[in-house]
Amino acid sequence: MLYLDGAERSELEPLLATGLFAGVTTNPTILDRAGLTGDDVESLLAWSRDRGVGTFFAQATGEDLPGLRRSATRLATLGSDVVVKLCATVEGLTVGRELTRSGSRILITAVYHPMQMALADAAGAEFIAPYVGRATDRGRDGIELVRRMAAITRTPRILAASLRSPEQVAEALAAGAQDVTLSPAVARAALRDELTMAAAAEFEAIGR
Repeated sequence: MLYLDGAERSELEPLLATGLFAGVTTNPTILDRAGLTGDDVESLLAWSRDRGVGTFFAQATGEDLPGLRRSATRLATLGSDVVVKLCATVEGLTVGRELTRSGSRILITAVYHPMQMALADAAGAEFIAPYVGRATDRGRDGIELVRRMAAITRTPRILAASLRSPEQVAEALAAGAQDVTLSPAVARAALRDELTMAAAAEFEAIGR
């Protein structure tokens, strides 16, 4: 499935209107870039639901285990369409396992090593998010990361993130990702391939 990675309403709205995207993924950095904080998650969720978003991903935060647990529990109460994002840390995986035991949905994020696939599976995660672009930036092969994760197990679902271009999106899907999340910029680029646009313009000119 295709998701949109963003929180800026003016960027999300025209893309959601296409009906092509299954949901919205957010994190504290994305919220901050849009001038939002964790306190704005509920209003963004309500706005997204009004536009047909089926799944909304929100990240729990906390300076220690109790704080992370409180944040994650609050997000989990927002509805069955909310997936709680937790980093692949000891604390995140611990809280994640607690949530899945109570029936909540989680995604393990900030993933850079294939072994974290097995850890997320043990936590009962529905999704796991390898950071493809960031891993590559740091000297690790992001696409190979996805490929090795897919070879370990098909659950949780691999939702590839930190994708820098339509080409990288295609590579992640070919490597075994079941889902991808695209920034609005990458989504727009994917929707407007230059050769496709040229062909469409040619057809329109002939059809006049």
